[in-house]
Amino acid sequence: MEAANLLTKLNKEDLRILMAIEIGMKRSESVKVNNIKFYSRYPLDEVIYRINRVHKLNLIVRNSEEHDVGYFLNSIGYDVLALHALVQKNIISQLGPMLGKGKESDVYSCLDEKKNIYALKIYRIGRTSFKNIKNLRNIIGERLHTSWLYIDRLAAKKEFDALIKIYPLGMNTPKPIGYNRHIIVMEYLRGKELAEYKSIDDPAYIFNMIVNQMKYIYQKAHIIHGDLGEFNVVIDEKGHILIIDWLQSVPSDHPNAKAILRKDIENICFFFKRKFNVESDVEEILKSFYK
Repeated sequence: MEAANLLTKLNKEDLRILMAIEIGMKRSESVKVNNIKFYSRYPLDEVIYRINRVHKLNLIVRNSEEHDVGYFLNSIGYDVLALHALVQKNIISQLGPMLGKGKESDVYSCLDEKKNIYALKIYRIGRTSFKNIKNLRNIIGERLHTSWLYIDRLAAKKEFDALIKIYPLGMNTPKPIGYNRHIIVMEYLRGKELAEYKSIDDPAYIFNMIVNQMKYIYQKAHIIHGDLGEFNVVIDEKGHILIIDWLQSVPSDHPNAKAILRKDIENICFFFKRKFNVESDVEEILKSFYK
């Protein structure tokens, strides 16, 4: 990962310039040099030197379209700030290889100082099309104009908050370890997505486990997954599961809660029927959620 390699080359002055630009981006798309000077509290000559340095390292982008030149963070610069914060908080100490790449995120393995292995999820919603903006309404509300960096930050917070509510129930969901900006650190299960298996031991048992856990989460935490399917359940060789990707989760009092819950149940029922010939009744399962 490029940001992890670059982080070792930066000093506190470089990071402070990046953070000054990040602060300025809350008010405008690009940040003028004088504003970077104001937010960093550095002399102008130091600011210019540091801007040129982090620009050469490809952490910021120069915007020359306006009369005054401005700068904004790119995704690598944002990664650097988040990784630095997680290291400073002793949440992670080392980044490992990539575990997966999805439409909205990249996932890496990582270690803390005690060599515990975790999954580090970096939101990359900026990769998705603006045509999918409706799918982000539960993240960004009615904001019409906001940076993708900020959307990624909101997405990470939304999923982390959901895990914080769900994990104490003792279900097979990732233990939340920490987060900063657009990155979440959570429990890691050495396994594969359910979709990748041609066969599993006792598929009916796994199916019932998933359904019963979703029911318990619905009844106790009042949360619906919102994107349940074979790509969001990880299973290892011993049959241990982890229900992941809670970004699209909604509360049980959401205006479309019944439709969203039905879609989740239909998805998992259809998959287990098609792939493993497990019979189920969507209507009966739905009724059990409301008891």
